[in-house]
Amino acid sequence: MLHKFILTLCITTGLTFSLSAQNPNQKIGILRAVVSDSLSKAPMDYVSIRLFSVKDSTVKAGVYSDAKGKVILDEIPLGAYYIKVSFTGYRTKTISNIVFTAEKPNRDLGTIGLVGDSVQNLGQVNVVGKQESVLNNIDKKVYNVGDDIAVRGGTANDILNNVPSVEIDQDGKISLRGDGNVTILIDGRPSSIAGGNGKSFLESLPANSIERIEIVTNPSAKYDPDGTSGIINIVLKKNKLKGINGNVALSAGTGNAYNASGGLSLRNAKMNLYGTYSYRYYEGLRDYESYLERTSSDTFQLRQVRGGTDLMINHTARVGSDFYLNDRNTLGLSFTANFGDRERTGDLTNLQYSGNEALERDWRRTSSDPNSSQSMDFNLNYKIDFLKERGSILFDANHSIGEDANQGHYEEDYISYMGADDPSIGLVQELDNLDQFNVTTIQTDLVRNLPKSMKLEAGAKAILRNSHVDTYSQTLNQSTQQYEEDTVANFEYEYIEQIFSTYGNFAQQIKKFKYQGGIRLEQALQAPNLISDTVSFKNEYFNYFPSAFVKYEVGKSSELSLSYSKRINRPTADNLNPFTSYADPYNLRMGNPALKPEYINSFDFGYSLNKKKVNVTVSVFYRRTNSVISRVKTFYENGASAVTFANIDKSESFGPEVIFIYKPFPWMKNVISANGSSIKYTDDTPGTNWNNSGFFWSMKYAGTFDYWKKTAVFQVNARYNSPMITAQGEVMPRASVDISTDKTFKEGKWSLGLRLTDVFNTQEFRFVVEQPGSYQEARFKQNTRRLYVNLSYKFGKYELKKPKNSGENGGGMDF
Repeated sequence: MLHKFILTLCITTGLTFSLSAQNPNQKIGILRAVVSDSLSKAPMDYVSIRLFSVKDSTVKAGVYSDAKGKVILDEIPLGAYYIKVSFTGYRTKTISNIVFTAEKPNRDLGTIGLVGDSVQNLGQVNVVGKQESVLNNIDKKVYNVGDDIAVRGGTANDILNNVPSVEIDQDGKISLRGDGNVTILIDGRPSSIAGGNGKSFLESLPANSIERIEIVTNPSAKYDPDGTSGIINIVLKKNKLKGINGNVALSAGTGNAYNASGGLSLRNAKMNLYGTYSYRYYEGLRDYESYLERTSSDTFQLRQVRGGTDLMINHTARVGSDFYLNDRNTLGLSFTANFGDRERTGDLTNLQYSGNEALERDWRRTSSDPNSSQSMDFNLNYKIDFLKERGSILFDANHSIGEDANQGHYEEDYISYMGADDPSIGLVQELDNLDQFNVTTIQTDLVRNLPKSMKLEAGAKAILRNSHVDTYSQTLNQSTQQYEEDTVANFEYEYIEQIFSTYGNFAQQIKKFKYQGGIRLEQALQAPNLISDTVSFKNEYFNYFPSAFVKYEVGKSSELSLSYSKRINRPTADNLNPFTSYADPYNLRMGNPALKPEYINSFDFGYSLNKKKVNVTVSVFYRRTNSVISRVKTFYENGASAVTFANIDKSESFGPEVIFIYKPFPWMKNVISANGSSIKYTDDTPGTNWNNSGFFWSMKYAGTFDYWKKTAVFQVNARYNSPMITAQGEVMPRASVDISTDKTFKEGKWSLGLRLTDVFNTQEFRFVVEQPGSYQEARFKQNTRRLYVNLSYKFGKYELKKPKNSGENGGGMDF
């Protein structure tokens, strides 16, 4: 398949230079500009620019700035105009006396600087008031981390818990709009950091190392089709201010939770050098309760209660540079590394009763699961901007490597067994597991702006994944006091995935009407291989993924949109890995190497309204999925159960999403988000009962209140999740409330804050599973109520002159 990709890459590159060599006839009336923050000089994307006729003040054209802040309006009839430049959280700017004549049909307004709603002059350094925490658009939502005091001292998971429509369960599994099949990217790219050991990484990645979170629920053909519910892109911080700048942040929480981070950057007209480091130490509890009843044969009951600990120590570092070779060429290099150690312990009490509720077995199991992990990302990118703002081409290569070393130490002591006390039936078990993985991504992307407000996008991409798992388990023979190999549990496993794709998109704006259509062609290979059993699987398939988007500008501050995309959710290496976790022999965990991909047809209808005090986005979505990959639970006759994955015939989901931002006063802001989903699972697999349906909803509130002459802020965050239907049962409702406050000193250079998480100690995870002959209910609880103290300091010499070139790739996703 590699030769096919090379051929595709050559064709795409040839198309790129063919298009860049064109010199289309310039149409009458072209307006150009660049929008930036007036103080930091950083380019601003998704800024609204509206062109008004002087004659009757009607809107003649409109556009949003791109990721580099650039604006192009063409096909403008000759005449006199004025424009309004607006963005949430900034003062609207009006520019008059814009006249297009036959002699001077082109107008370049240069750089347009927008001023924040609240600006304070601090001598040498001007500091803008708060950046909007949530930026709403129909096709993308951006959650800016910077000024959210509710996540200071927290992790990436704390950020995601505050993002509208995003949820995280007790295992760190992320879901979007109630669907757990979501693609996680780091700086817009697949990564071993976001894959492989991604759950542990997000649990340990400090929140202050993240710049923003981007949510895309229905991506175009330009982006990988993976993920039923869409894409979550985590953009790490990178300097955008000229000069030497730095910051230090410290955090301490009750229950021994500590964070420390620092960053330093140097930027001038030729380069941008940056580096960050974060450290996290965390001690937690992991309590568990379960009740299981079996009635299929001999009725019995099993009650389990566990007390456990969770220790995490993590280091994250990032260094990089952007070199501005000239005004049109930028070379970028970056390196990100994550190293961590984690140890979870458990003390599990087991009580098994017969049908007449007589105690049959009483035993205790202790466990220790130390883990050591490391992940590294290397990135190289090169960007060329075409003349006359006609587009760009980006070449990008990314290589990620990682390793996850796990150990398990388990002991069982029987207090009574069928009424007798016999210590010889105890268990001592040792486990070693090494998981190595890497991801290589090579891609090229072309953006070509054409006459008549048309745009062409094309590109090619290769993703190569490989993982290797080696597991060895041994058990102590109680008679000989010698360890013996667990031949059933030991195995060596390799997983290979290769995806080669090419895409094309075409878009055009005709007055208030915008449309875009595209298709992605893909050749994929998935090959799980049980080396120890000489059993291999191979799944090779070709797919096409169309997408279509239509938008209509109802008024100067509102839009309607309709979108469609076909998507795929491939089983991951973890899903396919047959390794069985014996941390609790009555609650096993394993993958399923026979899993098939699931295919999704996704529709989304949306409406957005943007006013000075009110911002509203309303969406309605519908998804139909075939061969649904679902987490299921299998019960065995001996009372044990196993969590694994299976394909369910199909599912249908339908629901609304509402995000409402209301700022009644300059010192107050409210963000309320809610989403609901009606889901139906259909399956006719013999011997199972995976048919289920129901409706669930969730709501989040974030209230921010400025005080002390706007040098302090108080924030409340509240979350509620209704009962949620799964293929086999129900997840019970969840709710929590966090409060935080922060005060700045010394002209904004110092800040001191307090944060109390889970005020009412209600944050826990409970579920019920009902299957023929089996019933189980379980509860997971961690020490989620903590008080944090946060201290930060920032320094630097800010130069308010914009660098010649600001075209570096910032890791965001331009839609």
